[in-house]
Amino acid sequence: MKLVIESRTGAPCTEQLFEQTRNSAVMDLMDSRWTTPEGFSRWALTTDPAADAERCYPLPGPVVRSAQVTDTSLSLDSFALAAETMVRADPHAVTAWLDHHAGTAGREGDLGRAWLRAGQSLCVSDTASARALTLLAALDSDTAADTRHVLHGLAQSEPWHVAHTSTREGASGHWPGPATALCAGTALYARQVLCAGHLGDVRLLDPLNGRAAGRLTSPPHNRPAAAVFCLPDGTVVMADDFGGVSLVGEAPRRTGLQALLEPDADPCARLRRAVLAFPQRIAGARITTAASLPGGVVFGDSGGRVHVLLLKENTVDVTSHTLHDGPVTAVTGMSLEGTGPAVVYSGGVDGRIRVWSPDLAPMPEPLLHEPRPVVDLSAGSGEGGSALAVAWGDGLVQLLDLDSGTDLSFRPGPPVRAVCCLRTDAGELRTMIGMDDCITTLVPRPSHTHHGRRQ
Repeated sequence: MKLVIESRTGAPCTEQLFEQTRNSAVMDLMDSRWTTPEGFSRWALTTDPAADAERCYPLPGPVVRSAQVTDTSLSLDSFALAAETMVRADPHAVTAWLDHHAGTAGREGDLGRAWLRAGQSLCVSDTASARALTLLAALDSDTAADTRHVLHGLAQSEPWHVAHTSTREGASGHWPGPATALCAGTALYARQVLCAGHLGDVRLLDPLNGRAAGRLTSPPHNRPAAAVFCLPDGTVVMADDFGGVSLVGEAPRRTGLQALLEPDADPCARLRRAVLAFPQRIAGARITTAASLPGGVVFGDSGGRVHVLLLKENTVDVTSHTLHDGPVTAVTGMSLEGTGPAVVYSGGVDGRIRVWSPDLAPMPEPLLHEPRPVVDLSAGSGEGGSALAVAWGDGLVQLLDLDSGTDLSFRPGPPVRAVCCLRTDAGELRTMIGMDDCITTLVPRPSHTHHGRRQ
């Protein structure tokens, strides 16, 4: 359900609603089934004769759920929460069964929790293999090894492979906490992913297994993180929901003879000072998102502007453009061929993803335009090519191959808060997806790349 509207019968606006909406469900609030116990009982009797109308009144939900479970004829003994049975069955029936048997041990098990975590994504998947992939992505990697093996086999035909998943209920104790922002590390943190949480805490994740490998000193204000990023020297910076920018932990110290003889000649120190002072330079807007660039930083603000700060020789150049209608919600960037000019991607509440380079004018048309806001962006490049991960406001995650133009999509189920696109030392492209109760990492299968595939 996306929208509920209450309108007066016979009013012009009501007639317009009927004309403009398709397949809408209409509920007459003056019908006797909703206004009197007698009318409710008659309706309940026709819906499910076994329902206790007196106990359910005035809530129709228990009557409908009871009818759904009765129709599916699924019993605790016959169903038994087997992975293959679940993904091959009617997903609506499975969900109704789990809801009906809310007090059973199976409902509280790993598989039952994973199914309910994935939620409606399982119900919209039209094949057993797609449901197996979705369920596998919601199931903690440290639990139910036999079940995961079965689901891996069922999902072989899907374009993604689940590398690992960490959940709040995981038994290993490696849950890093809710992810509101993700980024690939640099310098000291080059082989790690930084994960920022609701209170501004930043943890280090191992990209190979998703486990928390350490924790950085949190900023003193404990504000929710809007973005986290690393400067070229490994300095970790966080942008918070209030438009502030602050260091996480201490800035790396220079070493060697040059650091002793020229303590003020550190170019990264200039960039660091410019980044921390930049929010005060924006008039009439606040910082809403940020990301690192090779040799710089990109900011987005509440007025739709994107600002690039690049370190050039002994100065920090600033380039700004208004690219979005409304706040900028996500930014990312990379260098072409590793050492070429910076390419910047930005997304906003307007559903547009814009691409440009600080040395050139922005492209007039967006790279993508959807009727939903952009939640997060993450660009990755390497010997295997360049890719862009996109998190949309409706929960869809999209991975674009920027060289071939092909894309893959995945809908994990819960709201997606952040994505991180990175390559391992072996050149494997990975997409880490951060959510409130789950962090999962997917690897695309090279032979299953589909153009324009959406779920």
